[in-house]
Amino acid sequence: MFQTRTKFIVLFLGVFLAIVLMSCSEDTPYDQRTVMIVSSINDNTPFFSDVLNQGDSLYEEDGVTYKTNDDYVVEDYLLVTFYNKPYSSIFETDNSSLGDFLVTGYDVEFVRLDGGTTPVPSFSGETSILVPANSTVEANILLVPFYVKNQSPLFELRYSPNEILTYAHITFHGHEVQTDRNISFDTGITVSFGDKLQVKGNQD
Repeated sequence: MFQTRTKFIVLFLGVFLAIVLMSCSEDTPYDQRTVMIVSSINDNTPFFSDVLNQGDSLYEEDGVTYKTNDDYVVEDYLLVTFYNKPYSSIFETDNSSLGDFLVTGYDVEFVRLDGGTTPVPSFSGETSILVPANSTVEANILLVPFYVKNQSPLFELRYSPNEILTYAHITFHGHEVQTDRNISFDTGITVSFGDKLQVKGNQD
């Protein structure tokens, strides 16, 4: 009788602890219904960022002096493909809105790979990209804004053959539409910075 009662108490405590632990976990099927994946970024190829565009021509009429009055900076955008993978074994997410995910922002950190000590400025961006459950969505994000190219060390690359090699570590932020559960996920791409000097227009 005593052994039976002891076994019952042990079993009850075990079940009770399991319920408590499940309720405290952030990764139960009730809490998370999606796994966000970046399936492609820039078609899975490195990215070259031109720090300055040389207008309609590179030189003044003398053919030697750089023509600067028509130069301009172009902000760089990147094509990203998001995949929303159904996660829950309890809820039906394949053909419902239960697992829809909204990407609301991202952080970009440039890690130098060339041994340089001056960091390329990082930045954060905002977006609103809806990725339905079990779906793939393409979107363009801003990778290098104007003010980053207008600061050191990228500013010093203008009219020079030098380049800076970096790895752009991108962290996306968002939440499941129905639960407002915040989720972050990472990706990255190799980014080279330089001034691709090209002779444009008639130089005769």
